[in-house]
Amino acid sequence: MGVELPRLRAAYRRPADPYGDSDAWLATGVLEQLARRGVDGAVTELRHYLRSGRDFDQALDTLTPFVDHPEAHGLLNEILEVADDEQLSSALVRCGRLLDPSAPPWPDWRRASARIERAIEAAEHTLASHERPALDRAAKAAADRERVLRAAVEANLVTAVSAPELTEDRWAATLLRIAPNLLQDKETPRFIQIAVRRALRDLPAPDVLTWARTHATFDDTSGRTALSLFADHAETYDAARLFEFLTEAVSHGNTHLHDQYDLVRALGRLNHVAAHTTIDAIFDNTPYSYLRIQCAKALSRLAPDFADKRAPECLDDCEPATRAIGIAHANTAVPATRERIGRIADDPTEDDDNLRAAAAALQIIGRTSCGPGATVQP
Repeated sequence: MGVELPRLRAAYRRPADPYGDSDAWLATGVLEQLARRGVDGAVTELRHYLRSGRDFDQALDTLTPFVDHPEAHGLLNEILEVADDEQLSSALVRCGRLLDPSAPPWPDWRRASARIERAIEAAEHTLASHERPALDRAAKAAADRERVLRAAVEANLVTAVSAPELTEDRWAATLLRIAPNLLQDKETPRFIQIAVRRALRDLPAPDVLTWARTHATFDDTSGRTALSLFADHAETYDAARLFEFLTEAVSHGNTHLHDQYDLVRALGRLNHVAAHTTIDAIFDNTPYSYLRIQCAKALSRLAPDFADKRAPECLDDCEPATRAIGIAHANTAVPATRERIGRIADDPTEDDDNLRAAAAALQIIGRTSCGPGATVQP
C-alpha cells in the first residue's frame, strides 16, 4: 500500500483550484484517514505535502494529530524549515480565533522552539489588535434593509426612503412587494439577492408564510425562494400541498435537489406520514448526501418499520450524520445490528460524536442483557 501512496501527489501537483483547492484537500483527507487506520507511509506522504508548500495551514492541520507517530520523527524541525514566522503565526488562527495553545503538540513545541513561542505570541497580539465587536443580529438586519431599499430605489420600485423611517409593518409590506422583482431581475447583484432572502427570513412568520403560500412555485428564483420559506414556516394544514410539491420535484429528476431537501425536512417536521413511501424512494435514489440525511431524519419519524429496515442501512452510510441517525434508532435486538454498532465504536476514523453514541448504545445493550445467567453480547 505504501508504494501506491505517492500516486496521490498528482492531486496537488496540478495548479491550485482558486475555489477551494478541492483536489489537494481530497488527497490530504484520504492520507489522513489512512494514517488513522495505521497504513504505513501515510504520515510520510503527508510530510511530502508539507514540503510541497501547497498549503501550509492544511498540511499543519493534518499532521499535528500524528506527532507521536514513528513516521513523524523530526516533524517540528521540518515545519520550522518550511514556514517563515508569518506563516507560523497565521496558521495558529482559524476563523478569527486562536488554536488552543494548551492542546498537544503546542506545549511541547513551545518549549522546544523559541520561534513557536514567538508565533503564538504574535498571533495573540494580532487578534487583540484587530478585534472588533461583531455586528449583532439587529445591526445585520438593518444593514440588509438599507441595501435592499437602495436597490429598490435604483430599480424604480420605491421612492427614496431611508430604512429608519419605516415602521416594521410598512417594511414588511414593502419587502414582500418588491422581493419578486429584485429576485427575478438579472441585473440585481447577487449580494442584493442574498440580502433580500435574508430579510425575508427575518420577517414575522405569519407575514412571510402568507406571502410564501401565494408565490411558491418551481418556475423562477422568486418562486423557489417562496417555496423554501413555505417549507420553513408551513403548518400542519399545509402538509398535503407540500407533498404535492415534493412529488412534482421528484418527477423532474435531479434538477430540484435543494427543493426536495427543504420539502422533505418540512414533511418530516409536520409528521406527514403519507409522504414516507416517497421519501423512502428518494433515500434510495438521490445522489445528494445531505438530502439523504434529511430523508433519514424524516423517515425516523414517519416510517413505522424504520428501526428494523432503514436504520441499520444508515449505519453504513458515507455521511456521519446519517450514521448517527442509524445509531440512535436501529433495533439493537438484532445481532447483526449490534455487531455493526460495535464496529463503529471501534473505528478510529469515525466521527467523535458517533463514537460516543455507539459506545453508549453498547453500554445500554449490556445493561439490558444482564441478568441471572445472561450473557452480555456486544
